Amino acid sequence: MNQEILQTKSELVNEVVASIKDSATVVVCEYRGLTVAELTDLRRTLKTSNSTMAVYKNTLVRRAVDDLNINLDGFLAGPNAIVFGKDLLEPIKV
Repeated sequence: MNQEILQTKSELVNEVVASIKDSATVVVCEYRGLTVAELTDLRRTLKTSNSTMAVYKNTLVRRAVDDLNINLDGFLAGPNAIVFGKDLLEPIKV
């Protein structure tokens, strides 16, 4: 595999690990069925509560959580988004 691609994947895994470590709340959710406008509105609302939402390939997330000894088997199937929140409950309320 191309070294540049491997480097990019490694950086994304490190980004997920850092985001999980820096968050008080991490929520894995399925976004299937939401329109682009609804997703944009959700991201905007999350931003006001000091939270962010990102979409990563499940395989990269699996590598990141394996590095942190977190088991998300069963949750990483299909199209998922991950919400990272600095506050414990605000992202869940949104």
